Amino acid sequence: MQGTKSNNFRIINSQFSEGAGFTLIEVIVAVAILSVSLVMIMQLFAAGLKASRASCDYTRAVMHAMDKMAELSVSPISPQEKGEFRDGYKWEADAQTYEEFTNKEQEDVGFKLLKLKVKIMWSGGAKKENSVELESLKMVSAEEAKNL
Repeated sequence: MQGTKSNNFRIINSQFSEGAGFTLIEVIVAVAILSVSLVMIMQLFAAGLKASRASCDYTRAVMHAMDKMAELSVSPISPQEKGEFRDGYKWEADAQTYEEFTNKEQEDVGFKLLKLKVKIMWSGGAKKENSVELESLKMVSAEEAKNL
């Protein structure tokens, strides 16, 4: 009976010793490849979040600029104005006579074109200052243009 038990042991032992399984080198290489790929995936995810945040900031700045431009288009204009929105965005508005279209006919009619410029500024990540500018033209009476 002892011979039978040792034969069974050899059969079982031989099944495991024929190369079933991975060597230590194979496991280390697989873990290294997996860790490098996971790091790359995490960096891509972080870059996507950063780009999404920047897109949101620029969209908000453009919306503020459009609102301020619409406000300046209907209200009396002073040459330079500054202010700040409640969410931390700062704005500067500038109105100047549009020189490229000044001619005698325009003066005879009694109106002038003003160039409106709105600049929105905000601080991005790492103390980086970002800005967006919108420009437009506004037709005003010659009297209103003299105040500028």
